[in-house]
Amino acid sequence: MLIVLFLALANVSLSYTQTTDVSTLSYQAFNQLASVYRLGGSAPDLVSRLNFALSLMEIARLERAQGNAGDASALEGQVRSMIEQVSNQIPAAQQQAAQASNLRVQTTIGAGALVVALLTLCFYGSIRIWRWYEKEKLFEMKIIADQAKD
Repeated sequence: MLIVLFLALANVSLSYTQTTDVSTLSYQAFNQLASVYRLGGSAPDLVSRLNFALSLMEIARLERAQGNAGDASALEGQVRSMIEQVSNQIPAAQQQAAQASNLRVQTTIGAGALVVALLTLCFYGSIRIWRWYEKEKLFEMKIIADQAKD
């Protein structure tokens, strides 16, 4: 009787550890995915696969609550493998998001520098044109004082 009780407790603690392990993996995967979105990237495929894994995890919890420990363990194993696959693909998505973010920053800085350069060029060009116009008008001036004496 004592052995049966010990095996039952070991099975319950093992299933609780597996569930906790899957939950921890899902939280870690979620945090890694959140960092992709914080960098300005997106990974909708990874998010949908993680959501599907979480829904399977909820089904496994319901199965375990109904007493189907075997089905729950099988589902948890499937969930664990899905979350691990998602977690393995997250670093590539993070790198793409970081590259896209860097490209956006460089493009913004480059566009700002180009705008400043064009405005400076237009300013100095307009000053030169204005000076040329004033010189032309100066050379066109006629001396009227001699005509007034006549």
